Amino acid sequence: MKSQSYSIIFFLIFSLNLLAQTEPETVRKKILDPKDRILVDFNYDSFTHFPAKIAQKAYSLGGNVYFMWDYPFGYGPFSIAFGAGFSTHDVHTNGKIVYSLDGKYTSFEPIYNTYNTNKLSLNYFEIPVELRIRTRGNHNFKLCIGGKGGYAFNVHTKYEDAEGKIKVYKIKNINLWRYGATFRIGYDRYNIQVFYALSELFVKGKGEPGMVPFSAGIGLLLY
Repeated sequence: MKSQSYSIIFFLIFSLNLLAQTEPETVRKKILDPKDRILVDFNYDSFTHFPAKIAQKAYSLGGNVYFMWDYPFGYGPFSIAFGAGFSTHDVHTNGKIVYSLDGKYTSFEPIYNTYNTNKLSLNYFEIPVELRIRTRGNHNFKLCIGGKGGYAFNVHTKYEDAEGKIKVYKIKNINLWRYGATFRIGYDRYNIQVFYALSELFVKGKGEPGMVPFSAGIGLLLY
C-alpha cells in the first residue's frame, strides 16, 4: 500500500512539474501575438467653448479608420502600437462662418432663418501611437493610452435650406495641424474610446478662442 501511495504521489508531483514547465510557454505565445491591427471607431464630435448663442446638434457624428503595427514587449502584457489612418468629423451647429473685413479673423454668428443642414466638416490624415496593456487569452481585457497627430486635408462647411445647397472650402484661419491624447478601454473586439485635442480649432489669435476638438464613441478591433 505504501509503495502504491508513493507511486501516486510521485505521479502527481511529476504531472504538476510538467504543467509548470509547459504552461508559461502557452501563455507566452498568447501574449506575444500581435493583435488589434485594424481599428474602426464611431464618434460623437464636438468642441469646447462654443461662442455665445452657438448651439450644437446632437447628431454631430464622425469616425476613424486606422491600420496599426503592434509590437509586444518581451513576454509581458505590454505592447506599443503605431500606424496611420483617416478620421472624419461633422459638427452640426446653428452658427455660420464669418470673416473680418481683412479676412484675418474667423468667427461664428448664429443663423436665425430656417435651414435643413448646417455643418463644419473636417477630414484628417493621422498617425496614432498607443501603449497597450492586454490580459491573457484570445478574448482579453485591454487598456490603451496614447496620442495622435494629423493634418486636415479637407475642411469645408455645408449649408442647405429650401433654396438650395452651398459648400464652402478652404475655411480661413483653421489650424490644419491637430494633435492630442487618446484613451481606449474594452474587452475582446469592442471598446470605448476618447480623444481630446491639445491644439485648438483655429490658429491662435485668428479665430474663436478656446475651441478644442474632442470626440468619444465606440470602437471595433477587426483584426
